[in-house]
Amino acid sequence: MAELLGVDIIRWIEIITAIAVTILIAQAVAWVLSELMKKRSFPIDTGKRIVRITKYGIYAIGSILIIAYLAFDIIVGTLVGLGFLGLALGFGLANVISNFVAGISVMISKSVVVGDDVKVGFFEGKIIKITLTKTVLETSDGEIVYVPNSYFMSNPVSRKKHVSPTDHKHDIEDEGVV
Repeated sequence: MAELLGVDIIRWIEIITAIAVTILIAQAVAWVLSELMKKRSFPIDTGKRIVRITKYGIYAIGSILIIAYLAFDIIVGTLVGLGFLGLALGFGLANVISNFVAGISVMISKSVVVGDDVKVGFFEGKIIKITLTKTVLETSDGEIVYVPNSYFMSNPVSRKKHVSPTDHKHDIEDEGVV
């Protein structure tokens, strides 16, 4: 067989194909996620972050698979070591991951939204911002409190929506119903 830089041509074609397939899969998944986020009226910056993290995750998995294909013997020991490193990082980042997943759940379910008065555990105040890992409350004293989103999943939450009856009346009158 013909060789290029010590590797046969068929192997080069397989590598290039694997790279192209990884890129195509990452782009397709990113597009599908973007469309789903648009339909769920997800916050734009949060949606972009989730899409970007997913895309980079697919690139990382594809890269590891391609490298494993190229040098299986060398990679086996490295992957075992990376597996232990991943396990250690998983334990170390458990709270961050928990808050991230809870943040996505809070945003999708819209159980609480910006402007609601909430009481969760011993925290009480008006929600002024919801991010992927934390919810920012402003107390009646004007203090800013950062509450981890996992707290909303593991504690009872009571909320008061700030919508006055007159707001709905004006909406109905504008549409010509009343």
